Amino acid sequence: MKPLLSRKFSTPILGAVVTLWLGIAQALSQDATTETIIKEGKANNRVMEHSEYLCNKIGPRLTGSDKLMRASEWAVAQFKKFGCAKVYLEEYGTIAVGFNRGHQIGKALIGGKSSTLTCTTLAWSAGTNRPVTARAVIAPTNEADLHREKLKGAWVLLATVPDNQTQLNRLIAAIHAAGAAGVVRASREDLMRMSGNYRITWENRPTRPEIFVMNSQFAKLVSAVKAGQDVQLTFDMRNEFKKGPIKLYNVIAEIPGTEKPDECVIVGGHIDSWDLASGATDNSTGVATTMEAARILCAVGAKPKRTIRFILWSGEEQGLLGSIGWVRKHKAELPKISAVFVHDWGTNYISGLAATPALMPPLEKVFAPLITLDPQMKFTLRETATIPRAPSDNMPYLSAQVPAFLWSQSGRVNYSFAHHTQHDHYDRIVPEYQKHSALVVALAAWGVANLDKQLPR
Repeated sequence: MKPLLSRKFSTPILGAVVTLWLGIAQALSQDATTETIIKEGKANNRVMEHSEYLCNKIGPRLTGSDKLMRASEWAVAQFKKFGCAKVYLEEYGTIAVGFNRGHQIGKALIGGKSSTLTCTTLAWSAGTNRPVTARAVIAPTNEADLHREKLKGAWVLLATVPDNQTQLNRLIAAIHAAGAAGVVRASREDLMRMSGNYRITWENRPTRPEIFVMNSQFAKLVSAVKAGQDVQLTFDMRNEFKKGPIKLYNVIAEIPGTEKPDECVIVGGHIDSWDLASGATDNSTGVATTMEAARILCAVGAKPKRTIRFILWSGEEQGLLGSIGWVRKHKAELPKISAVFVHDWGTNYISGLAATPALMPPLEKVFAPLITLDPQMKFTLRETATIPRAPSDNMPYLSAQVPAFLWSQSGRVNYSFAHHTQHDHYDRIVPEYQKHSALVVALAAWGVANLDKQLPR
């Protein structure tokens, strides 16, 4: 028998044979690239380098802060270094007042014995801007019991907090009006959880400090004052307001598609954080896996059919500002997005996702390489009636009818311990989990980008 390509065929038949061969060659190439991705992700994984820089070189990244801007510019430089195309910062909005937190120092002197206090202020609230030392007194339970001479110049311990928010606000305002150095409150528990209201204007920004002390320490202060001991408190809280408008940005990078560049798959995480600690597990972990997925795919020379877009949203902690802003700005592109994958549940390894019956067959194909990737970190697809809705950056895309997933995660780390607390530092991150998750993100992006069709709505 003559070799296949030396036989004579009609033009239509020859075209079909060539198309078949090209399809086989492309499939083999994709399989080979998948193997190369896995090899690179296991042998040369740099995901921890990204988190280490974010947490230890830059630190917390509050929306509207100088450190968030620095982190975003650093991420742009890294994506360019990896070899991504169309790397840029995209503005999506502004806030009226920026906020930079400096050091937060508190000390107590009780009976001649000094101790350090674990303390902070909320974001977008006033600091002392210098060390302020004053006696501690216990606040009256209502406005009628206020005595200016007792509160003037003192740190006022709010031992009893009114249930009604309006009453609480009036009481705090009255304490400030009495000339107090400031109000001191207890955190709800020894895990201090950060929050803050960015919806302020330059004209109505807070001017008097309201300081939160770790619950167990606050209780000791109150007991000492009630026992008649002289309690002297020193607070040095360096908070800076920046007059806006402060521009807000998302970080965006791409690997362009070779066949359908107008279609894309998005992977990402939010680059902003609260600023009580260094924003390690919320969410340097999601930023790092996104960046490492980009690095891996660029390093192996991946050529996906569809564009792979990497997005680091900001403003997530203030109500998904960055992802909402992106969706509003790119409405015309939404039908061309095959899927969105968001990493935002800390350092535990990515262990699966939930999908509708229509999504299961193509996703089973995409995630087939994960079945044998690591038996200690299994990946599971779970069938559900609808894609679960969760408070993260996948939500605006889901609301726009785009298949948008928040990864399921498993592992030994208690996420809530560090979530928004004083413990969210780099040493909470588990390297082996992060390396695995970055590889999962890279394989997901590659797999969905090369499906025959977009994922169904």
